[in-house]
Amino acid sequence: MGSKGIVLSGPDKAIEARAKQGKLEVTIDEALPLAYDKTLFVAPGTGVPWDLLPAAWHFLERWDAAVPLWRYGTNATDVGTPSERKRTEKVIRDLRVLLHSVELLFVRDNEDGRALVAAYREELSPGGDVRLAFLRAFYRTKPRLCVLPATWLASVAQGRAPPKMPKHSQLVQIEIEPGRFVRCRPENVEKVQEQFARRGRRRAR
Repeated sequence: MGSKGIVLSGPDKAIEARAKQGKLEVTIDEALPLAYDKTLFVAPGTGVPWDLLPAAWHFLERWDAAVPLWRYGTNATDVGTPSERKRTEKVIRDLRVLLHSVELLFVRDNEDGRALVAAYREELSPGGDVRLAFLRAFYRTKPRLCVLPATWLASVAQGRAPPKMPKHSQLVQIEIEPGRFVRCRPENVEKVQEQFARRGRRRAR
């Protein structure tokens, strides 16, 4: 099954204690090392959705990384400085894209996962916007990214557990072909992927 653990970019006693209860190893290192076979990078003060972690570890069996969306009403044109937005646009071409909650980033220790983390560290800069940095790293490395709903991180930096959401809100966004996404329940990810794969094979005949 491989090792699973949390990498904190700074101390957080609440997260450390809860991780210990769940028998998860914890590394505190602002350099963001990919320390485990399946690593959850967490920013201090983040409301970690502990009950959803088993689903995230499962996603990393198929995906290189998984991360929640940040805010549905905010995109890359709305954050950062003009110079950083211009720099980001050169990489991703179009800033009209949603941002990710990098406070809760799951990464698998494989070639593409390591490339994503390395690029993200390269793109981070003092005073820069971490979400734009992640976008640039993602577009540079093109890993298989499982985009989770924003409800996974409903309590960023609030120090309390996310509120319970209705079942229909716990959907996962998956990319079924380049630039095309659909949403489904976590337990149906593989079924949906196979359905669209079969359609693709039929069209190719």
